[in-house]
Amino acid sequence: MAGARVMARHDPTDLAKAAYAAYGGATGGKNFRGEPMPEWEDLGPKIQTAWEVAAEAVARQILRNGQGVRRG
Repeated sequence: MAGARVMARHDPTDLAKAAYAAYGGATGGKNFRGEPMPEWEDLGPKIQTAWEVAAEAVARQILRNGQGVRRG
């Protein structure tokens, strides 16, 4: 139940917002089309949910592996 523990400690929306902000920081605030990224609140529920699901998957994978993130 390690995945359940990460969700108990971390709000999925907070994880998603952090990931979205990090993506924006890495891309100069541009989306995959090279256009300015909208604010989190302007994404709409479908895209916000997609970021939440992605952030949860990363959190579960980190817990499963018991390791930090290595940058290559």
